[in-house]
Amino acid sequence: KKEVATVLPALDVLKRGDTAPVGSTLIDLTIVFDVKMDFTRKARICARGDQTDPPSSITYASVVTRESVRLGFLVAALNGLSVLSADVAGAYLNAPCAEKVHTILGPEFGDDEGK
Repeated sequence: KKEVATVLPALDVLKRGDTAPVGSTLIDLTIVFDVKMDFTRKARICARGDQTDPPSSITYASVVTRESVRLGFLVAALNGLSVLSADVAGAYLNAPCAEKVHTILGPEFGDDEGK
């Protein structure tokens, strides 16, 4: 209950009987609770983006070809440059939601269930 109480301020909970905003899409939410190594607690709300229809203009993710990488290595070697690489293992998008979405709260929200 303590963790759910920390999540509630991030939500605009409608009063019972109110209708969802016009133009919003019903999606599920996933709430991830975590305990860090220093025993602090963290709660994160994740909207199920796979349940929305995103614009096609923002869903393209380019991938570099093997030939482009080899060509880059060749240019670096010919010019005496060092090559560095990095990998971001736990990267995820943390951005405001552009679409209007709503959900129905479950039993873990106590008196707010079903709103």
